[in-house]
Amino acid sequence: MGESTAVLVPVAALQGESLSEAVLDLLSSVEVVLLGYHEVPDQTALEQARDQYGSRLRRRLSDYASLFEPDAEAVTTHTVFTHNPQQTIERVAIDEASTAILLINPAPVIDRVLVPIRGPVNLDQLTTTTAEVVDGTDSEVLLFHAARTEADRESGEELLSTAADQLATAGVDPDRIATQVRVTRSPLRAITTAADDAEFVIIGERKPSLTDRIFGDVADRLATSTAGPVLVVRKLRSGDAK
Repeated sequence: MGESTAVLVPVAALQGESLSEAVLDLLSSVEVVLLGYHEVPDQTALEQARDQYGSRLRRRLSDYASLFEPDAEAVTTHTVFTHNPQQTIERVAIDEASTAILLINPAPVIDRVLVPIRGPVNLDQLTTTTAEVVDGTDSEVLLFHAARTEADRESGEELLSTAADQLATAGVDPDRIATQVRVTRSPLRAITTAADDAEFVIIGERKPSLTDRIFGDVADRLATSTAGPVLVVRKLRSGDAK
């Protein structure tokens, strides 16, 4: 299996982004890196923003951290003022060797977790993260694959079978694991449609650029088109901190 899970949770703390009890429960079995960030206009110096809002941001982030305690495995906090939140989140994820990044959406309850699996790349880390996140919950896990043709269905079913076996080996009750292969010419549409029936999505990154994967790929579209949070599982690189 892959590396143990440390989830980076970026929150625009001064804008009052919320974390639901259901999300807090899902993250209680993993390490959390809580990043309180505030976007500063280009014409404003970062030092000026830190002097003006730094104490307030730290207090607000402390309030967020208290939501995780004492149940979370571990909580690390960072505050940052930035002109470019995407680049900052990418840098912190690399510096902290975070295995996943949470894109926040509200989730009053989480009964079903959708895990779209697009291929074998990063599968070990994806299943490791999923197993740790659902540990201690009753959430059902739906493993989903969008095959482009009927000829690809069998390989998709084998891929999901491997993922299901890995989850079971990691301690997830097989009765809580379901699999679904859908043949479609539009895999993205199929994934977003499947996400309509789930409250939480865990998806692996794919493209070369981390920023593209998080903010411009399937994960971003899911985060903007579905009601629930999206957890993006990173593919750790040799340059990441340990």
